[in-house]
Amino acid sequence: MKRRYYITSIAVIIVLCLGVMVQGVYAIGEFSLGLNTGITYDPNHLESAITQWNTNAKTTATSVTQISIPYSFTWGFNMRYQFNYFLFRIGTHFTTPYSINGKADANKVTISTYQFGLPATVGLIMPLKQRTYFFIGAGITYNYAYLEWEETAPANKYRYADSIPGFHFMMGAEAPLTPKITLSVEWMHQEGRSIPIKDEIGGTIKQTISVKGDFLLFGVNYYIAM
Repeated sequence: MKRRYYITSIAVIIVLCLGVMVQGVYAIGEFSLGLNTGITYDPNHLESAITQWNTNAKTTATSVTQISIPYSFTWGFNMRYQFNYFLFRIGTHFTTPYSINGKADANKVTISTYQFGLPATVGLIMPLKQRTYFFIGAGITYNYAYLEWEETAPANKYRYADSIPGFHFMMGAEAPLTPKITLSVEWMHQEGRSIPIKDEIGGTIKQTISVKGDFLLFGVNYYIAM
């Protein structure tokens, strides 16, 4: 029921945004499409599990290569409609760390994880001049998170994946490069946690996944005449 309500809320926001965009044909407003890339720290909030494994490895093994908590590149796109002092934004972001592994004697550990987000944002614009402004916003986020933890000695593998409801806050700035192209920088903080998820391989161990995190995004945006 909670997930159905959340998906319905996302759909309503998207329909409202599209409705505002259509109405904007008859009003003063601007529509843009953008590409984003940036960085985030510790996607899917692995720090506590990694810290626990590192601590246990140091006390039980003679040769240890600790697991580093990862930074991860992220990329995506967005579409926005701006009308007077209001911003309506629908975006996506995808992130997966390049490599997360460690070793304790003969036991090799490999962690595979990724996260997909679909944030829908309503915001306020503080203009300085045309297409040069600061903005703040908030909204709800659809997240899909995947986590797999594999060890070799003893051989174990755990896998968790689920859709996770959440919300976010965002602030940023934008400035023109050409009459139709702008550069932007955005900071987004998101929150969200899954219900306890069963391990897809063994089906016995349950774990929650947190998508809490911060994203620093740089973008290129193209404005379409309306």
